[in-house]
Amino acid sequence: MDSFFYFNMYRNIIATFFQDSIWVIGFFYLLIKTFENDRLKHFSKYVVGIVLAILFIYSIRVSI
Repeated sequence: MDSFFYFNMYRNIIATFFQDSIWVIGFFYLLIKTFENDRLKHFSKYVVGIVLAILFIYSIRVSI
């Protein structure tokens, strides 16, 4: 019974994270393709990293 719970919990964490993170990555990909700017590319790397970390924490909190 416990193994099913943990398997389901990890599956929900991974599924929630990837469903939300694909939108973030897609948004910044299109933003960089639309506006060719080196400063924007540098800034978006940090923003994507921070947002993905927040989404991962959110996925864990929702699934537990």
